[in-house]
Amino acid sequence: MTGESLRVEFRRQVRERVLDTAAQLAVEHGWDRVRIGEVATASGVSRPTLYREFGTKDGVGEALVAREAERFFGGIASVLDTNSDVPDGVRAAVRFTLDEASGNPLLRAILTGSRSGDTSLLPFLTTRGDAIIAGGSGLVGDWVRRRRPETEGRVVEDAVDAVVRLTISHLVSPGLNHPDAADRLARIATCLLAA
Repeated sequence: MTGESLRVEFRRQVRERVLDTAAQLAVEHGWDRVRIGEVATASGVSRPTLYREFGTKDGVGEALVAREAERFFGGIASVLDTNSDVPDGVRAAVRFTLDEASGNPLLRAILTGSRSGDTSLLPFLTTRGDAIIAGGSGLVGDWVRRRRPETEGRVVEDAVDAVVRLTISHLVSPGLNHPDAADRLARIATCLLAA
């Protein structure tokens, strides 16, 4: 291994350790009570190193939410790959997302924290969630395009964007049980793609 690759690997390990620590503290205490010095100390990283890597507490929070999103995207990709029919795939992907979210301690802490006034991480899913929306839309959009190559690209893009945003809405403000929400979004996707 070269010196450069060792530095990159060390940086990746430090980053993961900081994010693991930040996630644990957010679940235990709520993100609003997490202090950057506490994250540095608990993860064994100096504050200057943490600030160089993430910038601010918001930078840590954004990286934390992005890492969780990547984990979700991996699961969604697996679910989509087991389906060839678009409505069935959308239904399965939405159901997977809602089910996984309800069992994810960090996401549960973000969502329940927002209901008790701690909204500090919630914007990374909503108003500042462009990266998550783009990632989810890209993943699902590519899958839909492979199944429906005859559908105009803009129609796929708009339909998928709507379904991704509605899925996030169901995470933030659940109203239906997961199977019913997944059925509803599959019907919406079918209607939008037929337009």
